[in-house]
Amino acid sequence: MDNCNILSWNLRGLNGPNKQATVLDICSRNKVGVGALLETKMRGNKVMELMVNKFMNWDYHSSLVTEGRILIIWRKIFVKVIVLEETNQYVHCFVKMAGQRHAFSAAFVYGLNTMEEQKSLWHSLPKLTFPATSWVILGDFNAIFTVKDRNGGKPVSKLKLLDSSQWLARNQVDSLKSTGSFFTWTHNQDGHARIYSKIDHVFANEDWLDFFPNSIAIFRWETVSNHCSCTISTMAMENLGVKLFQFYNFWTDHKDFKEVALNSWRKPINGTGLKVIYLKTMRLKHKLKRFNRDHIGDIGVQYQVAKDQYQEALFQAQNHPRDLPFQEKAKAAAEAFTTQEQMYHSFLAQRNKITWLRKGDMNTSYFHACLKKRKEDNRIATYITEQGRVVDNFLDVVSHFLDHFRSFMGSPSSATKKINMQCV
Repeated sequence: MDNCNILSWNLRGLNGPNKQATVLDICSRNKVGVGALLETKMRGNKVMELMVNKFMNWDYHSSLVTEGRILIIWRKIFVKVIVLEETNQYVHCFVKMAGQRHAFSAAFVYGLNTMEEQKSLWHSLPKLTFPATSWVILGDFNAIFTVKDRNGGKPVSKLKLLDSSQWLARNQVDSLKSTGSFFTWTHNQDGHARIYSKIDHVFANEDWLDFFPNSIAIFRWETVSNHCSCTISTMAMENLGVKLFQFYNFWTDHKDFKEVALNSWRKPINGTGLKVIYLKTMRLKHKLKRFNRDHIGDIGVQYQVAKDQYQEALFQAQNHPRDLPFQEKAKAAAEAFTTQEQMYHSFLAQRNKITWLRKGDMNTSYFHACLKKRKEDNRIATYITEQGRVVDNFLDVVSHFLDHFRSFMGSPSSATKKINMQCV
């Protein structure tokens, strides 16, 4: 993994295709290795169907205790997750990511709604055992820790803060440095009735800060939930290689594609033999990337701009909850984003339909999903020594396989020796 990134997000339901697509996009864009999807409202076979059809390269955990409330997901090639303990308000895990020297413990929390129900949460969290010295606790606590954590509604009473603040003081944890939105939830009422609260939190111990000194929690407003998504971003210890270039079949449907490709390929280049092919291919790759950005990506760019403007307007509105112009601006941005989103999905549907009609079965989404899964399955991120020890440091894995093949491919053989002309 390039980053050891962790996700926590209260989705208020995960049945809709838009939400599922958004989760996949966020996980891909933020290089998430492990995450908790809260309040999925999905049970039994529905969860299994979701993982098989949408999250094919992921593993998951959802028990009867947490069903419909907490769904833990992780990339099964790169991440090892062991569930240590769970209740109806949290799932406590041991996590080891390939490329990271240090394992860590993570407790994903989804607190119940009332103070009385939450008492069992504050009672249980201090009793957690941590097999890794660095640990982090994150999620939707449904609780605030200071008076500043709420804006709007009834004034916050000291009694409301008693249990949460006592837990925080006794357990030697600190709020992880964060960026993005301060408030993480709103009930989306109009005007002066709107309430903003910070009920999604991230806490870490001192060892976490020692092992992951650059870690930061990023809270972002998304369009499919009234909760911010939370991504913990840290710097990875190793890099797992070069990002591959992906060719999209629908490019060939564009009227300018053939001209762009031929103009690039026909230009002369200095060199001989296979080096010319290599250099031309590299040049064509950059031409196609620019072609995708300039000709194909217009609708996608407009969609992303509208989404960013909506998120920014929502961010400004939550910072000025009593200022009606900001609230009206957020409402107008939401309507503009909805219109752009419909155009974007219409474009995607039309593009997929054209590709299906012209290319047939070879270019179905299922075919591409299978190829992607095969690529992930074939990627080697770990190996087991003769003593049974699992090695997942990327540089060690590379060195091991290079040494293995050099042992029988890197030495002289009869096929590489010069011909003895006397024998001929």
